[in-house]
Amino acid sequence: MLERRKTVRNSWDPAAIGQRERRRFVRVPLHARISYRVLPKTKVKRFLTRDISRGGVRFYVDEFIPKGNLLEVTLKLEGVSLIFEACVRVQWIAEQTRSERYEVGAEFVNIHHEAARYLMQYIENMVKDSQKE
Repeated sequence: MLERRKTVRNSWDPAAIGQRERRRFVRVPLHARISYRVLPKTKVKRFLTRDISRGGVRFYVDEFIPKGNLLEVTLKLEGVSLIFEACVRVQWIAEQTRSERYEVGAEFVNIHHEAARYLMQYIENMVKDSQKE
């Protein structure tokens, strides 16, 4: 059976960045273009991210992708001269209300050591910048 869940809209509070989360990794907002393809090698599609952590990425898609599917993702982190590529596994998918798109939560399953290091540096900088405001 395919798993679908409705989205619960949460407002994002910039002051909450860096606060203790119940998650294993701190999540920071990221509004960047993401390219993805469902494996095995389907057509590349592009959409927008919502947030990112060392453990995974949340982004929007215009198609239902079942939980457990593997995707190849590519994104460019703002301020970092690195095109970030990784394999992710869909952990959950939620249909957006009043929209024909879905929100996907995906966990990194294959991430190059150097890319992971840059990602952690990026997240740490985002947390520091938010604490200055």
